[in-house]
Amino acid sequence: MLHRFCDGLAVVIRGLVWIAFAGMILTVGLQILARNLLDVPMIWTSDVALLLFTWLIFVGAALGVKTGAHYLVDMLPTQIPAVRLGVEIVSLVAGFCVAWILSVDGWTLAQMRASGEVQSIGISRFWMYLPLPVSGVLMAVFLAEMTLTLLRNPFGEERA
Repeated sequence: MLHRFCDGLAVVIRGLVWIAFAGMILTVGLQILARNLLDVPMIWTSDVALLLFTWLIFVGAALGVKTGAHYLVDMLPTQIPAVRLGVEIVSLVAGFCVAWILSVDGWTLAQMRASGEVQSIGISRFWMYLPLPVSGVLMAVFLAEMTLTLLRNPFGEERA
């Protein structure tokens, strides 16, 4: 059930990331057009682009955990099942540490910045920092799925 939930969540995140990416491209394009052709300053466009970029980076990082898209340093003989299991365990523990820091400290930071305002678009700075804890929670969900998969099949044996 967790596997289906995570797959569905990844599909939703991927769709939202594409929409945010398109919005960022349009916003930056509008900024360039307004500045260079119309000679009209649009200060709000850079803040909207920054907001979208921040969400893209952090939520995209969580999606990278789900899809295995992060860089991998292959220094140990992981073709040996016991070594591969050890590497998987260390990777999961490190991943949960990162997810914890992003979730807890990111939430604290978002709350601390909530009283500030992004003046050009009239929103709380909370929305600029919210991607940190959201990313941490998403990473924790995807790491929990990976942990359950590892517990079910620790040495990666093929099923008959």
